[in-house]
Amino acid sequence: MAAGDPIAITNTLFTALNTDIEVTFNAADQDVADSTQKFYYTPTGKDSKVVIGVDVGGNNGAVGYSIAVGTGVFAAAAAKTGSVAALKTEAIQIETGKYLNASNRVEITFTPANGKKLKTDHVLNVWAIELL
Repeated sequence: MAAGDPIAITNTLFTALNTDIEVTFNAADQDVADSTQKFYYTPTGKDSKVVIGVDVGGNNGAVGYSIAVGTGVFAAAAAKTGSVAALKTEAIQIETGKYLNASNRVEITFTPANGKKLKTDHVLNVWAIELL
């Protein structure tokens, strides 16, 4: 895999209630100014809810995101978009059925602040937790 290629988000799954789990961070490797990077999440089975975490560790502006619309009957009407501020960690909860594409993946594109790099300026990390 070359730098800037799409990155698979490691799926962390709760297997029982009232337990704790270790979350795996997946770091951006796009190190070219103004270049986006796509991450993708593959659910383990039936439609469910997933929490996608975004950590912006650098103090160089906000990172934008766009979760692509799915292709199924229950697909969302529009992409889910937003941004995560510098030095913040945010969680986004989605229903996988609304954003699942024909490849059975949820695709998220991250966009750096103007003139910045996702890897070195933003220190972007992404993680996912599939809910029961």
